[in-house]
Amino acid sequence: MAARDDSVIRGSLIACLIFLVLSLALNFFLYRWGSVESLTTAAAKERLTSTQSELQTLQSQATMMKAMLGVGGLTKAQFDQLTASTGGDPDMETIERQFARDMSYFGPEVDPQNRNYPNLPEVLVNAIRSRNVQYGQARDEATKIRVQSASEVDLARKAQEQAESDKDKANKKLEEEMSKYAEDREKMKETGEKNKDTLLQTSQKLNALSKKLQTELANFKTREDKLLSTINTQLIELTKLRSDNFESTQGLISYVVRDGNVVNIDLGSSEDLRPGVTFGVIDGDETRLQDAKVKATIQVTKILGAHRAEARVVARPEFRYPIIPGDKIYSPFWSPGRRVKIALGWNIDLDDDQRPDTEQVAAMVRAAGAEVAAIIQPDLSTEGKFDSSVRFLVLGEAPEADGEADAQDVIALGQAKTMAKELGVTVIPAWKLQAYLRTIDDSLTTPLGSAVRGSDFAPEPSDAPGRLPNNLPSIFQQDDTGIQTTNQILEP
Repeated sequence: MAARDDSVIRGSLIACLIFLVLSLALNFFLYRWGSVESLTTAAAKERLTSTQSELQTLQSQATMMKAMLGVGGLTKAQFDQLTASTGGDPDMETIERQFARDMSYFGPEVDPQNRNYPNLPEVLVNAIRSRNVQYGQARDEATKIRVQSASEVDLARKAQEQAESDKDKANKKLEEEMSKYAEDREKMKETGEKNKDTLLQTSQKLNALSKKLQTELANFKTREDKLLSTINTQLIELTKLRSDNFESTQGLISYVVRDGNVVNIDLGSSEDLRPGVTFGVIDGDETRLQDAKVKATIQVTKILGAHRAEARVVARPEFRYPIIPGDKIYSPFWSPGRRVKIALGWNIDLDDDQRPDTEQVAAMVRAAGAEVAAIIQPDLSTEGKFDSSVRFLVLGEAPEADGEADAQDVIALGQAKTMAKELGVTVIPAWKLQAYLRTIDDSLTTPLGSAVRGSDFAPEPSDAPGRLPNNLPSIFQQDDTGIQTTNQILEP
């Protein structure tokens, strides 16, 4: 039994080995067959790609040839590429370059898609016909010119004959005039002798009249000097009067609303006050306006009556110096019943950057409520109207005369001041105007309405030090109006 089992096992092993060998052989043959088929397929794909590329090239060349023969058309980009073709076919490149040269006979008005060989003969025939027409017109024009030239030559000859005839007549007339001139000359000599006597008599009368006129002129000169002296005196007095108005307070604070952000003043519609006018607030104890410190700035928002208006505080005071009833207000840019006019010079330089700040100052003056009536240029020409209605003329400082330009600027400043003096206009330096404008600061403006901010209305301490309404000076407690004015002359 044991020998029999071994034979079965050996037979199974032999069968397995045979099956294994056959499998290896079959796999080897299948691998070889797959490799050959893969190489064959790759070669076929390369031939197919090459064939397709050649077919596309031939199709492109065929399309190009059709377009040259009028079938289809070329775009401008395709037409521009004809002279730079790099297709690799020398014959086709030669044909394309020749086609590009032939198509250059077409004018720029012909579209690229209409440029082809069938249309070329028609264009050339039309060009020849046009040249023939132009040649015929030129020939007709030349004929007309020759005829006209011959006509003009005939006219010139006739004019020459007429000129010679007129010359002979003129010579005869000249002889007659010369004879007449000789006769008139003799008569003139006789008349000249008579005129000498008359001239001598007239000269004597003229000398006497000249002496009389000189005497009268001296009298007029004396009278003119007296009148000029009177005018200068009146101008000085007018400047003083106008300066007094400028250095006077114009009203006072009559009521302060809670928190001190809104106040009432004693000016209104009777003084022709309008919303937007800005005033500086001066302590009621001050007696000299030109030395007083502006502690706050207010801007009129509403006219409440003939002598009453509401204003908001746009530049708030320090806690030590609150706004209280009886404080005075003034504005150099507003006057009751009329609008203050200010003229500006060309040389205002507030920041010493050697560049004029005239336009910036003009904007600040307009924002303050005044009117910029005129701007004076270096040649004394004005943009606007500069007359006696102008309140102030603002000029910058005179430069140091280091050159001709600076010397001319100094002369122009002197002439501008003279012109202002003749009109009775007060001249003030730019630094003084800047000091007034500093009291108005838009950065401190408190927005109202929908733009209101809670931080702008912070509560003020009730025990803030400083003067309270119950310690007003006695002069304001006794005066019903509470207005104290100082009239000081503003020196320009």
